[in-house]
Amino acid sequence: MKSTMEPWSSGMSAYPLAQSENSLALGDNAVPADAALLQPYFAQIREEKGALILNVHLPFCPSRCLSCDRVAVVEHDPEKLDRYIANLDRELALAADAVGSEHRLARLHFGGGSPNHLSDMAIGTLFSCVSQYFVIGAATQVSMELNPRRTSRAQLNFYKGLGIDHIKLEVRDVDARVQREIGRIQSLELLEDVISIAHGVNFESISMDYLIGLPGQTVESSEESIEAMISLDPDCLVCLPFHRRESAFPHQIAVDTQQLPSLADRLAMFNAATEGFVASGYDWVGLNLFAKPDHQLAVAQREGTLALNVLGYDVDPDASVLGIGLGALSELPGLVVQNHVDMEQWHSAVESGTLGSASAVFSDDNETLRRKVLRGLVCHQRIPADQLTSAQRDDWLLPLIGQGFAVEENGEYLLTEVGRSVLPHIWTDSSPVFRTI
Repeated sequence: MKSTMEPWSSGMSAYPLAQSENSLALGDNAVPADAALLQPYFAQIREEKGALILNVHLPFCPSRCLSCDRVAVVEHDPEKLDRYIANLDRELALAADAVGSEHRLARLHFGGGSPNHLSDMAIGTLFSCVSQYFVIGAATQVSMELNPRRTSRAQLNFYKGLGIDHIKLEVRDVDARVQREIGRIQSLELLEDVISIAHGVNFESISMDYLIGLPGQTVESSEESIEAMISLDPDCLVCLPFHRRESAFPHQIAVDTQQLPSLADRLAMFNAATEGFVASGYDWVGLNLFAKPDHQLAVAQREGTLALNVLGYDVDPDASVLGIGLGALSELPGLVVQNHVDMEQWHSAVESGTLGSASAVFSDDNETLRRKVLRGLVCHQRIPADQLTSAQRDDWLLPLIGQGFAVEENGEYLLTEVGRSVLPHIWTDSSPVFRTI
């Protein structure tokens, strides 16, 4: 697979999509993130009182799927789960003290792992902890990732009662053969039941993910899966590329490489997804997300306010992201921070009275502009040419133009149709280079 990808990516830096908040550590450019380093960045947030997104990472899963490239822990011991919740409470208190507890959250996100692996009592306790330290207002969007295999009507009603209004179902693929290959069995009938219940509960948004490049996928099976997923009627669906990376995620050594689809097949699968969802009335948002026209992300793209941060697509370009928990990422003005990815190191830091931050990557003015430019391309497929110097154009745009992924027209740099179709398979969330933008 690697040799197949090289002709597409040669001469390009990896500027990945940020769809997973905890894929990898920050990489070679990272420095240790101690309290002294972080304090001025937290002080700026406290003083400016800008939009704040709280990213709470719940890494636990009932089992480890071969498709998983997250900081995740298979854990069933109630005492260990309770210890984690207790230390999340401690870290939340520390974070609120650092940035100011008067902040009204623009968004509260519970990511995983499979957050609903935790008991309803644990989730309720955690929600109470957050509300103790931060302001959850009527305008705060509350979102949670869910494992459909751990979901029930009672659970969804409970989450809705807590104030969770956006849910994302971890689907991966609906094809039975592919599910067997990755060790994640969840029937289409199960998904139909879960989505039907979720629609009945009246969540504001129900989204799903679909991974392209999984073992056992074919163009034909993908077309059938896409039809099935459209029939489920999600509010939006994000297509993510899968690449086997056993060096970072050793459990993926069990992936059968002979069953991995070629790049050509992956591109055909993505094209099928694009055609299928657009024909069914969905807007193609950014590079790799399909949303109903009235979904907030589709509206934001039409209005020119669609944003991208370490959590993925968002509606607030200026929001800071504050990460809490194992491996969680924060995105502050000028700084990307990751918490410890080792559980005991994270526990030790928080229990000693410090945030779980382990490493950070700085963004100078040039890097900040580069991030703005690249994210502009991702979100809107265009950026004004007058934003860039000739040197910046040569470094950032010429590699795209040279490969037919972008063109210069009427004072703008525009992604081509080829670029919009190919780049989701190159700009992935798997590269630590992202952590420099």
